[in-house]
Amino acid sequence: MAKAVLRAIEQRRHLCVEAGTGTGKTLAYLIPALFSCKRVVISTATRNLQEQLFYKDIPFVKQHLFPQLAASCMKGRQNYLCLKRFMEQKTSLHMSDAEAQLMANLFSWVSGTRTGDRSEVSWLRDEEPLWKDIDARSEHCVGQKCPQFEQCYITQMRRQALEANIIIVNHSLLFSHLALQTDEIGKILPDYSVLILDEGHEIEDIATSHFGRQLSNYQIEEFCRDFWKTFAASSDQQQDVQRIEHAAQELFALLPLQEGRHSLNYFRASDGEIVDIRSGIANQASRLKSSLEALLYRLLQQGGLEADAISRRLEQLVSSIQEIFTEEPENIYWFERRGRGVFLHMTPIDVAEILREKLFKRTDSVILTSATLTTGQDFNYLRGRLGLDDSDELMVPSEFDYATQTILYLPAHLPEPGTPGYFPRILSEIRRILEITEGHAFLLFTSTQQMNRVYDSLVDGLPYPVFRQGDQPKTQLLELFKTTPNAILCATASFWQGVDVQGDALRAVIVDKLPFLVPTEPVAAARLSRLERLGQNSFLSYVLPEAIINLKQGLGRLIRSRQDRGILAIFDSRLHRRSYGPLFLRSLPNCPLTDNIEDLKNFFMRDKSH
Repeated sequence: MAKAVLRAIEQRRHLCVEAGTGTGKTLAYLIPALFSCKRVVISTATRNLQEQLFYKDIPFVKQHLFPQLAASCMKGRQNYLCLKRFMEQKTSLHMSDAEAQLMANLFSWVSGTRTGDRSEVSWLRDEEPLWKDIDARSEHCVGQKCPQFEQCYITQMRRQALEANIIIVNHSLLFSHLALQTDEIGKILPDYSVLILDEGHEIEDIATSHFGRQLSNYQIEEFCRDFWKTFAASSDQQQDVQRIEHAAQELFALLPLQEGRHSLNYFRASDGEIVDIRSGIANQASRLKSSLEALLYRLLQQGGLEADAISRRLEQLVSSIQEIFTEEPENIYWFERRGRGVFLHMTPIDVAEILREKLFKRTDSVILTSATLTTGQDFNYLRGRLGLDDSDELMVPSEFDYATQTILYLPAHLPEPGTPGYFPRILSEIRRILEITEGHAFLLFTSTQQMNRVYDSLVDGLPYPVFRQGDQPKTQLLELFKTTPNAILCATASFWQGVDVQGDALRAVIVDKLPFLVPTEPVAAARLSRLERLGQNSFLSYVLPEAIINLKQGLGRLIRSRQDRGILAIFDSRLHRRSYGPLFLRSLPNCPLTDNIEDLKNFFMRDKSH
């Protein structure tokens, strides 16, 4: 893998590498990237992996191979404190005693920190509302006009990156940068020649979200709140802001009350009729846009630091409304309701052309790697989805011996998902496997409803502790699972990938059914429709490959080291009965396959005898 990475960089080629867990792919791309003597950006899927690279792998390589290595770790602006906003907040007269104490603690931290990175503040809770009032998000930034510009943590971070051989970022920051390349305040990354995308299977979804537009009631409320805080508004400005508040309330109140994600163009009403919601709320959207533009006009005339920052936010809000309410055939228009929050979205149906132009044509060498990039033993699906027309390819098998470390249980006798009798049968199977493994299991589900049904059925009837995703923050829940003897964790999508549990804490990963995407979800529905219009079979060209990659990710939670052993189980008999079954099986680990639960007992008995 290291040779392939170096060759791709030297020849200015793109490269796709599927490297199984345990192959040491971090060092396999890090070392040749440094030998290239070019500026390299490494992008990871999560901040945790980003920090592992920066605090573990980079120091190791620096100690043994590259003593002069200069590395920089860059996160999204919201992770850093804004000195200007912090000083303004510190002098605020409207603080509770708790907030005042928190500000005093933060002041002690600020007096000593060199980075302004909130990850240094371990005592600050994840959802602390005060942080939003003092972070360095671009919509509050006035750039070089700011009196704190030279001391600013974002300025310092950029300068450090300019001097670095290697820059570690996460996918969210990278695609924010690509989407905002014309915005000098939003732009963070310096120019680079080589880009390495770790966990590259996530690129399409992350790019899709960053190249779209969003407008929510929360954004408008936060904008109005910040405006009242910042300005002693004139009577004209007060009227403008009140008009904005009223127009937004009218607009969001007209959206249907159904929770979840729904199409704006093709919403199915309660009587079954398909309606275009956007046409019904266009007048209210136009009023909101006009109100925002009126305030923007006044602020542009007024000028000044604060007016500049607020004006940029107004321009972004106006632009979002414009794009969400302008019909383009290559975009998807949808809304989401979560509790009190209502979110309007414009999302590109296909990001291949965007990535082709903004990423692959502008970068000398892009290296994509992950344990799950292929479907059916080739990279064609991934390359087509990402607009990667030409690349070198390499598949590196895992170092693990799946033939002895695991066994795959596919019970053929179960009813198919969704048919009568399916739920009680899988519940019985789950109980039998948990008896064999004495807990120590992940139960992974494709829906929250199914997860809750199983959890409710198991929580009081097992001699083992059962935890459920959502009852605690993900990091705490994972730590609780690792440290609690015989624990069982019921989880959905976010635990199917990026979760690493080594050792005896995890002896089984059980999947309720094949993770096919929901065809009524707006983005999925639009993509399926587009493929059919292009004359393609949407199931074979999109639904099936996506499910294969997701299943590989879920099952990949089990074997994370050479010492790990355990059971993989999938309770979906369609693997035996449908024509696509062999396509899934060809993509799964090369391990013994059985539909006899006695084989699972023998597997563990053999382990104990050793």
